[in-house]
Amino acid sequence: MKNYVNWAILAPGRIANAMAAAMNGIKDGKLKTIDGNKIRLYAVASRNLERAQNFAKKWNFEKAYGSYEELYNDPEVDAVYIANPHAFHLDSVLGCLKGGKHVLCEKPAGCSREQLDKMTSLAREKNLFFMEAMWTAFNPAIAEIRREIAAGTIGQIQNIDSRFCNRNPYDPDDRNYDPRQAGGALLDLGIYNIYFAMMLADFSPITAESSAVRMLKGVDAWNSVNLTFENGIVTSFQDAMDLPSTVPTHDAVIYGTKGYITVENFFCTQKADVHVYKNIWGGDSEVVREIRQPFAVNGYEYECAHATEFILAGKSESDVHTFKKSEDLIDMMDTLRKDWNFKYPFEK
Repeated sequence: MKNYVNWAILAPGRIANAMAAAMNGIKDGKLKTIDGNKIRLYAVASRNLERAQNFAKKWNFEKAYGSYEELYNDPEVDAVYIANPHAFHLDSVLGCLKGGKHVLCEKPAGCSREQLDKMTSLAREKNLFFMEAMWTAFNPAIAEIRREIAAGTIGQIQNIDSRFCNRNPYDPDDRNYDPRQAGGALLDLGIYNIYFAMMLADFSPITAESSAVRMLKGVDAWNSVNLTFENGIVTSFQDAMDLPSTVPTHDAVIYGTKGYITVENFFCTQKADVHVYKNIWGGDSEVVREIRQPFAVNGYEYECAHATEFILAGKSESDVHTFKKSEDLIDMMDTLRKDWNFKYPFEK
């Protein structure tokens, strides 16, 4: 039995570069929780051979392919990180699984519950590891935030506020504005707000939701959402692709009965401050802990290390970001899109 995983990357774009950097960091021993020899940088596949070759050279991969099919058919590939746009995930995931490859697929794995079910069903049938690459689930700073919450430092959580807004001028060629590529703020940005709240609410069922949306050229350019969990926690958030945030970071606040936690760049946080109220009105508070958890590389290393360990252990599903959590996440986004009467062109 091999004691390493031959990793491949499908679609060498911006996010693929970040994952490749993380993989190289693991191999170089920057992440102390895993033996770097467990990862082998084996192959990269693009629809353009030259692009694949340049990527492979830059990040020390052994092989480069000018088609995805070559990757699917290479028996030496153990696992594939899929990094192409959302709308192409289904075909790529199914191609890898049919080829006997384990899969780590960039979020959202499926553009709908129907798509996700096809992926998880085939992974179960083939007994192959499959996980949506939700890096927030493996974030060390969030683990510390959850410990503070569990310890009762800020009391019972009541509300979670977050904003994830970017100003990108409209460009019909940009995947974010292309409905054929499942563009829009929800699947690209809002997915993080929803998952962040779900984690902190211990994945309690959502009992109520309300939302507003502004559509632009067939995609949701802005949305505002309120969700209520069965355990009483409420989250409110906004996402936008064409409106800027008023601050340079994308932040969240977790409000409790005794205090609150401010989280900088909540979706990839390395910094949070725990505040406790000094009076009953909450107008004055003190910082009782500064959480500082710098990434070993860039944040992608934790999900990659987790997937590697589970593949080597012969497991087909993560115990951190489970199939059920992916299902709950996409179910919520499906519900919101249904309320907005919003379908992608490739949906029936």
